[in-house]
Amino acid sequence: MLDSLSVPVPSFSSLLILGGLFLLLVYLDSRSKLVQTAPLEYDQLLISRLNQLGMTNFVSLQQKSGLSYSHLRQVRCGELGSLQLKQLTQLASALDWTVEELLQNFGVGDTSSSKRLLETEALRAECLRLREALQQQSVELTSEFQHSTFEQLHTLLTNYPSVRQLVQVKPDLPAKNLTSLFTPLDNLIESWGYEPIGQVWEQVPYNPQLHQPDVGDMEVGELVYVRFIGYRDGENILIPAKVSRTLPSGIKN
Repeated sequence: MLDSLSVPVPSFSSLLILGGLFLLLVYLDSRSKLVQTAPLEYDQLLISRLNQLGMTNFVSLQQKSGLSYSHLRQVRCGELGSLQLKQLTQLASALDWTVEELLQNFGVGDTSSSKRLLETEALRAECLRLREALQQQSVELTSEFQHSTFEQLHTLLTNYPSVRQLVQVKPDLPAKNLTSLFTPLDNLIESWGYEPIGQVWEQVPYNPQLHQPDVGDMEVGELVYVRFIGYRDGENILIPAKVSRTLPSGIKN
């Protein structure tokens, strides 16, 4: 008798179907809000224009303009100031109006606020365009600099790996045989307009504006030796020359 009173349990597939139907009803309900809500301030204007264009409801306008439900509701309330220029342009295009005609039809075409809106959005769009142009220009300049630098150093870059390998095989190879490899570096520095500060092992009066001392008690005007040259670009010191009171061990002045 108990078996005869048992309630059948729905299968898993039946539950999936019921769940899918429920979600479909929720979706249809949310879509219908665009046409079922109470008329807003500019609904009559929009509906009249939609009828002229052969569109049946606000769902069609939303799809054609690409606006979200909340943005379209703002439009129906006449709150065009909350939209960006791109969104205004999309809405105007969907209604087959220019942006100016759209604003005029909503009663804001001649107001200072609408002009500020258009000017602000136009300025924002121009700033975005300029930013993208600058980024592209930066990429192009970097690429151009790399190619130009490589063109001047390619002799050194292609020969250096072979020389390094040769030095490992012949560690006694005279250094003077290798100095010609660095001519491209001299040419590159010259092409940039950089000037060397001092000459290696040259004796010069110490100048704290041009020199980096190896001790802390070096006095201005004291005769010192240039250990490593520096570089300058006009009045701008790129790197000071490194100086010392003595020459390297084994070097006579």
